[in-house]
Amino acid sequence: MMPENRIEVDHLLHETLVELVREHGPQPLPWLMARARRQLRDARIDEQALIDVIECSTILVPLVDGRIGWLGEVLDGVVLTHRVRAPLDGRTDLWGGVSLQPLLNIAAYRPLPLADGTEVTRMESGRDVLVGPAGWLPDVPRFGLVALRWKGGVLTAEAVADEEQQHTPEQLQTVRELVASHYRRERWWGGNDDLESRPGELVRAITLARMEDPDFLAVPYPPLDELLYNPLQRDVDEHHWRDLAAAQQSHTVSFWLGDVPEALHIELGRRADRYGMSLGQFVVAVLGHLAWRTPFAEDCEPFEFWDPEASTEVAALRSVERPSG
Repeated sequence: MMPENRIEVDHLLHETLVELVREHGPQPLPWLMARARRQLRDARIDEQALIDVIECSTILVPLVDGRIGWLGEVLDGVVLTHRVRAPLDGRTDLWGGVSLQPLLNIAAYRPLPLADGTEVTRMESGRDVLVGPAGWLPDVPRFGLVALRWKGGVLTAEAVADEEQQHTPEQLQTVRELVASHYRRERWWGGNDDLESRPGELVRAITLARMEDPDFLAVPYPPLDELLYNPLQRDVDEHHWRDLAAAQQSHTVSFWLGDVPEALHIELGRRADRYGMSLGQFVVAVLGHLAWRTPFAEDCEPFEFWDPEASTEVAALRSVERPSG
């Protein structure tokens, strides 16, 4: 008997669909619907029920030919790098994040097999930590790079030296723009800006990028969280002026800006796309840079005058010289 609870029904249907495409390969919706009905013994399952589950999943992937596949197959051959914050020598746990998000999503559903038959699992609490047997991680120093390669359904980890990455600025920009374009589209289709949905939106963007370019991230690149413009925005970790402004900001305002030359609007939009930002984000960043005078501004003053928090205190304590007479 199928449970009546909608969440439980969707969960069982999702599990069934993933197992079907993993066992039989990508399949069309009618085939999956018939098999799911038979396995779950529920004639109420129709194609719309499958579509609803697939749209909320990062593991099930609609392919260009209309069939439904799974994330692990689409990502076959991908290499994701991660900069570690502690030495890996002797460790069995790898603390990840945005840079490893697709593999973290797969591991949340099923263990990741290693070549020797052992497995890597995600920390049971659900945190972004991959845990494997002794020796699965290479000896990487603090702030060094580790690369996780997913090939043929098998995971391998290897150390990568920064100097080994001989990518031109143009190549890095191509990767950045490809992910950013799909990520922005996912955010637009998703409607509400929900912090909890952003990891899934990023995974779907990477999946679409991989489908568009099968060689996407087939070799080690810098970590995604270093290539992209803070895609999940879980923390405010930009330069001090944004750091303090965001921490102190209790609300935002919107206003209409008129008389913007068309050529300037096009250029601002082009630069926003380059950095994977919305037009609004980029304009705020540029205006903030000009208003708060970062260390990179031409008219740089002493620290206390371009630091928003310190400048307020200095202004309050600064003595005022009265004109003579």
